Amino acid sequence: MIIAPLPNDESDRIAALKRYQILDTEAEELFDDISKIAAAICDVPIALISLIDEDRQWFKSKVGLEATETPREYAFCSHAILQPGELLIVPDASKDPRFCDNPLVTGAPDIRFYAGSPIVTNDRQALGTLCVIDSKSRQLTEAQAEALRHLSKQVCANLELRLARKKLELLNEAKNKFFSLIAHDLRSPINSILSIAELLVDPNSGLSPEDEEQFKKHLYASARVTSQTAENLLSLIQFEQGRFSFEPRSLSVRETLSACEDSISGSCKSKGIRILTSCNPDLVAWADSRLLQSIVQNLLSNAVKFSHLSGKILLNARSDGETVTITVQDFGQGIKPKALDLLFDYTSSYSTSGTAGEHGSGLGLALCKQFSQRLGGDLVLESEYGKGTTATLTIPAKE
Repeated sequence: MIIAPLPNDESDRIAALKRYQILDTEAEELFDDISKIAAAICDVPIALISLIDEDRQWFKSKVGLEATETPREYAFCSHAILQPGELLIVPDASKDPRFCDNPLVTGAPDIRFYAGSPIVTNDRQALGTLCVIDSKSRQLTEAQAEALRHLSKQVCANLELRLARKKLELLNEAKNKFFSLIAHDLRSPINSILSIAELLVDPNSGLSPEDEEQFKKHLYASARVTSQTAENLLSLIQFEQGRFSFEPRSLSVRETLSACEDSISGSCKSKGIRILTSCNPDLVAWADSRLLQSIVQNLLSNAVKFSHLSGKILLNARSDGETVTITVQDFGQGIKPKALDLLFDYTSSYSTSGTAGEHGSGLGLALCKQFSQRLGGDLVLESEYGKGTTATLTIPAKE
């Protein structure tokens, strides 16, 4: 038995196969119908839609065969995908040196005849084949061979339709959750603003000067939350639609951190919180300035939100030459374990109040996670409830 070599672009081929999210899925009528038609046209007992992954051939559809998969080294289809534009026909496998001692030839299903038409994507990746098999030696007519080629194209077309349908379902689900999130996160602060504003403009409200001053502070806080939520929602929409500008360059990490500290200085002052920063003035990173500043600013805002009065926040940046690591550590109320995973999912609408009753949109960390990955890095949270949280951002140090 001659084992088929790997295609030259095997990693790209495997990536293309996984893109369709088809492996190990349930049987589907569209694919089963194609297999039945192939078996009928070619007048054979077995027809398969076979997909080749790293170590096996898996059958999305099968007629006349009980097995759901076989080892890749036994697969005739492993040979067929080496020539994506051609039909592989084996009239008598028992006389072909590639297959004569193959267990699928010497034992069940006793393959003699095989014809496989590669399932080829638009980017020329052969995922597997639509193949027909018989236990008798034979040939295909030209009409049968042509029909097999057309049917294999229909397999790929159905894969594309299936993927598009799944994307549409996910989009609709995300849209519904997104609108629920908008209603959830904007209704409360807007209602608060309206209520406070009505009191302040009502000449008969009977508010004392002290009450007015207190309500003005509440009004400002609610307006700030609403503004930040609206900004986050706009950024999310732009990001999801691919319209968020991305212009990476070599930039000063210290200058970025300073700008972020300045942006939250008011919040820090109101809670008496100190930010202790450690960063080499010469440290540089390869990043989009707007994305990096948005991430760090959100992380610092969260740290302030969950820190106790007169607390401290450690802001540290360092590099190993290849990556820059920025950590934001607070010693506040921390995050419950069951909430950690929800914080990176903007569809969960998860948010909690800060140590001074501050509210947030619940979108900040979800955006930070996506932004960090867009920068070629990642964001990780570690937290111990009641003791504090550490956010660790890693990004490239150079292009």
